[in-house]
Amino acid sequence: MQDTQQQAENQSLPEDNALAMDAKTIRELGYRIVDMITDDLTHPTRRPVFPPAQTREAMESVFGGPVPRGGMDADDLLTIIRDQLLPAAGNPNHPRMMAYVLSASTPLTGLIEALVSSIKLRPTTWKNQPASCQIEVTAARWLGDVVGFSDNAAGYMTTGGSWANLVALAVARVRRAGWDVRSEGVAQRPVLTAYVSSEAHSCIDRSAELLGMGAAQLRKIPVDSGFRIDLDVLESAIQADIRAGCKPFCLIGNAGTVNTGAIDPLDHLADIAQRHDVWFHVDGAYGALARLAPEARPLFKGLERADSLTLDPHKWLNTPFEAACILTRAWRDLGDTFSLIPPYLRGAMGSEHNQYEYGFELSRTDRALKVWLALRQYGVDRYAELIANHLALARYLAARLDAAADFELVTPVVLSICCFRYVPPDLTPGTPAVEIYLNTLNHALEMALAADGRALVSGTELNGARVLRACIVSHPVTRTSVDETLALLQQLGRQLDRDMRGQLA
Repeated sequence: MQDTQQQAENQSLPEDNALAMDAKTIRELGYRIVDMITDDLTHPTRRPVFPPAQTREAMESVFGGPVPRGGMDADDLLTIIRDQLLPAAGNPNHPRMMAYVLSASTPLTGLIEALVSSIKLRPTTWKNQPASCQIEVTAARWLGDVVGFSDNAAGYMTTGGSWANLVALAVARVRRAGWDVRSEGVAQRPVLTAYVSSEAHSCIDRSAELLGMGAAQLRKIPVDSGFRIDLDVLESAIQADIRAGCKPFCLIGNAGTVNTGAIDPLDHLADIAQRHDVWFHVDGAYGALARLAPEARPLFKGLERADSLTLDPHKWLNTPFEAACILTRAWRDLGDTFSLIPPYLRGAMGSEHNQYEYGFELSRTDRALKVWLALRQYGVDRYAELIANHLALARYLAARLDAAADFELVTPVVLSICCFRYVPPDLTPGTPAVEIYLNTLNHALEMALAADGRALVSGTELNGARVLRACIVSHPVTRTSVDETLALLQQLGRQLDRDMRGQLA
């Protein structure tokens, strides 16, 4: 009787895989996707650098609606992607994309992401994915070597610099708190304090909040005229906290801020960290890879003394998202922060390297393969040439701005970020009324350029002034791109100035 019932149940089960697709269909869909990628990479100006404004209603009509009960043809779905999603997406492959710290992807590293996702490559356990684990170990070691941090660095690939900096603070807390933070937490213990310049990325604030130390215990140290951390104020802040019974545990240096590209005096910060026995972390998400360019190398003196370093290959190496990395000097720094296997057992695991023991995630994709591929395909010397060219382009833009009658260079160029503003020739900056007008005009120019769609720079605030900010990290950007962007800004700035003054008259 039971055998008959089991046979009936088996007969009611579908024999075919409900989600399967035959080889011919997979190839046809793959060709369509590759065609879309190829069109975007080989004709990068076919889409605007910044998408046209979209209403919530328009996006809801295409991508919203109720939960679908039935399926839709895959070919039709790709048509929606091509005709509706891509026109509403920013275009980092555009040669006049000079906003944010955003780069195009190289073709092979972009294409490999389809393989990574489809096969679900993941560096978790050595037994399951030995190649992916080894590739991540190798990529981290290479990155540490090329930026002068360590030729034997330990590392963990993260989604971006925000996640990498969070990991760095978690490691610092374990290493320098002075008690077993993982077991005992931070309650009813000395207040933990960390130090960073006021130019630091906002992810440092979020990290302090998420780790439970609180943003108020992250000491924001003012900067000098070059937007670098003020060493005297830093030293005074640390000493004041010690007198107050706090526990300084981490000092964070910037190796290229996202606002201006400023690099803190890393060697001096290393001295201060050593003197007070605090963890020295360097946020080099944007700038650390600039050390590949020989002319920039002296700017990073002291980086080699850091305890940990954040850098983002998906910026200057021009790999796809997500590819950031947190580097430490020893695997035990990461292991003691995240592993749940006791150290005495961890050491008995032999040559096996289980990457999940060195970070928070278990389910994670292979973020290192594209970095490994990029370095193998182009080599470090080619990237050094690319970065040196970007630094030269930023200096070229600064020289053009300095020579123009209606632009003002706001800060010296340190790396590849150039901050400037549009100033009509008949106006003299400095008075409150003129400064208010210039802030309004430059913000309007930033928005007008985005709406135009032919080029893009971002905006920021420096010393209370609204300024424009060009950042060159993307491989399609050329001298022609710089010239065309500057000409467009000049044209739009003049028109906006005329219009705004006409409204005031």
